[in-house]
Amino acid sequence: MWEKYLNLQKSKYHSEIESVAFRYKTYGYHSSTMRIAFKNGKSYFGSARVDLMLKSFFEGLSSRPSCYKCHFKTLERCSDFTIYDCWNAEKLVNNLIDDDKGFTNLIVQSSKGEKILEEIKDKYELYSVEKAADLDGVMIWNSAQPHPRRNEFYHGIDEELLDNHVQKFAPIKVKDYLIEYSKKYLYNMSAFRYIRNKLR
Repeated sequence: MWEKYLNLQKSKYHSEIESVAFRYKTYGYHSSTMRIAFKNGKSYFGSARVDLMLKSFFEGLSSRPSCYKCHFKTLERCSDFTIYDCWNAEKLVNNLIDDDKGFTNLIVQSSKGEKILEEIKDKYELYSVEKAADLDGVMIWNSAQPHPRRNEFYHGIDEELLDNHVQKFAPIKVKDYLIEYSKKYLYNMSAFRYIRNKLR
């Protein structure tokens, strides 16, 4: 699917690809955006609302089968650290102001990890692992959920253009395009962040 997605983008922009970012912060940390930079100088931006790859990913269509039964979705892991997105930083750290650049949680799993963390102890905040897990548990112990038609999706993926195929399983509606266009318009007017913060 990834190869088909890239070929579709190269065809649309008539250029080879220079770089890809899955979580570009066009509209801030809380809004996932795909950014593709092309060698001809053009750029593509698309949120999870309208981008074919992100839409498929968040709908549970494009993950590998191993993601649906992840053996590492537990607090006890074999790594020195577990590092993951902290979507609820404001609820963990008192008087923290969300600058929309993103925060990261880190759980130490070994004595080696503890030693490394001790060397940078002035760079972080300590709080309850249990509280962090309750707030952002999806990042720790909940495996991805497969789309009920995932097998059907992949069996027919080579039979038509990718945009037409995704539309059958994870429809992108006119409303989605209107919201995406509005975001770009408001962002250019520097009003997007203000409105989103008010809604949050």
